[in-house]
Amino acid sequence: MPSSFSITRARFLTLSDSTLREEIDYNTGSDAETSSILRSLRRFGEDLSIQYFEVTPTPSRRTRQLTPTFAWSVRAVR
Repeated sequence: MPSSFSITRARFLTLSDSTLREEIDYNTGSDAETSSILRSLRRFGEDLSIQYFEVTPTPSRRTRQLTPTFAWSVRAVR
C-alpha cells in the first residue's frame, strides 16, 4: 500500500513544476493522481498560514480490478 507523504509550503513554492510533478508521481505512481494533487496544491498555495500539505492515500472503491487503486487526498496543515 502507498504511504502518506508531506510537502512543505516553502518546498512547494521553490520547486519547479516538473520537479514537483516527478516527486509526487514517485509517491503515487499515477499520472492522473499526480495531476489531481497538483491542482489541489495550487488552490491552497497562496495561503500564507499553511505550513505544509499532507497527502494521504485511501483505497478506491470505484474499481473491480485485482490490483488495488488509490485516491489521494490533500490536507493543508496550518
